[in-house]
Amino acid sequence: MMKNIAIVVKPHAGEVADITETICDYLKSEGKNVLLEERTASVLGCFHYASHDEIKDEADLLIVLGGDGTLISTNRIISGKNIPILGINLGRLGFLTETKVDEALDTIKKVLSGKYKYDNRMKLYSEIFNNGEKVFETEVLNDIVINKGALARIIDIEVSIDGQFVNLYRADGLIVSTPTGSTAYTLAAGGPIIYPTLHSIVITPICPHSLTHRPIVVHDDSELKIRILNDDEKVFITYDGQIGRKMSLKEEIYIRKSPQPLKLIVSQKRNYFALLKEKLGWGSI
Repeated sequence: MMKNIAIVVKPHAGEVADITETICDYLKSEGKNVLLEERTASVLGCFHYASHDEIKDEADLLIVLGGDGTLISTNRIISGKNIPILGINLGRLGFLTETKVDEALDTIKKVLSGKYKYDNRMKLYSEIFNNGEKVFETEVLNDIVINKGALARIIDIEVSIDGQFVNLYRADGLIVSTPTGSTAYTLAAGGPIIYPTLHSIVITPICPHSLTHRPIVVHDDSELKIRILNDDEKVFITYDGQIGRKMSLKEEIYIRKSPQPLKLIVSQKRNYFALLKEKLGWGSI
């Protein structure tokens, strides 16, 4: 039974206050305990809010109002927990925030009554080691991107999978993506669209020096090891486009499937191919 409902919003989105207040009023009328994240509370003019730890420990459902970026950042709040997320889009239709504003209350009613479907979306877990010592770790829902600074030359990126050497990429960068992230930066770099519930990892070079260096898809049980072979260049790694750090020659990046997927509530009114058509303009003249 879903008793504690957490709400996270993109605070500067249009009409966010009105729809959030409507949702809160409905949830309270149904006897639900509403947990407002700090930004959500400020939008509604409330002084009391739930901490990220309280949301992670207590929430039975997480409602996100915003866009895909808001949902991706919110996912980090509940990292390691199997809490379903419902994304309500407050702009253009998103790949993750499928539910439109005018569908919000009807969808929430169905979710609370148990009449909903969801996808288990694979996430990636990444660690960075420097001389054998772990210096960073995080999870991503979309992608991990290694790229050069604005004035840097082509960088050399060594990739191994399960201890076997794969390739030395000379390129502007490299993208390691989940199937969910295949419609993000990977798609723009020429990578394939992967059905979001498939068990796979996508490796896509960014503007490779050799045209024979093409995107490859490997099984999600694979473990990737990546090394940067340039120490005199500015090379950066970013996670879901929201967290970033500078890389050094001594550091090694390890990437594998996260043990806990994202439980994403999906629309019952549109399938994935209808979403692709709507988002990418397939069939348009």
